[in-house]
Amino acid sequence: MTLSVAIGGAKGTFADRVGIEVARVIDRAFGAEGEWEGVAARRFGELPPDDLVELRRRAAEELGEDAVPNLSAVVGEGTGVFLPAHVRAVTLPLSVGGPLRCASLPGLRSELASLAARWELPLDDTALLDLLRVAEDPVDGPVSEPPEVLTFARLGLAANEAVRRDCPLWLLG
Repeated sequence: MTLSVAIGGAKGTFADRVGIEVARVIDRAFGAEGEWEGVAARRFGELPPDDLVELRRRAAEELGEDAVPNLSAVVGEGTGVFLPAHVRAVTLPLSVGGPLRCASLPGLRSELASLAARWELPLDDTALLDLLRVAEDPVDGPVSEPPEVLTFARLGLAANEAVRRDCPLWLLG
């Protein structure tokens, strides 16, 4: 099983009734989902859940457990979403598909920036795309970067676009 990384409004990201329920749950909890619904969904590839767990573990090891609350909040069963607002991490129940783990997109970006500084990695789209392209190279890719660096690159790229579009970033299981 993999996690699909996507950005956009809930109704455009999820199928039919699930999207309506997710939008309603977020709107009740945070009062702003309606503002994000006009943004068309865009996919940013797949992540193995173990790679996300490893990124969170390494981030906590490098920066301290308290320094990665947003990344920590989305690791686990269910769908994760980084909302384009300063929100406290919370898990909300859904009628199907497990819980909805919510965290802050600005908080995630701050955590990624701290990791980028520590690991000497870029945060601009061009360099993040280059990291991902190298990983796709059939000869050198799989050994070129550790999985947590590729997970960092995929999340960073999606987070950059979510900020530009002012919409949620989703981790769909």
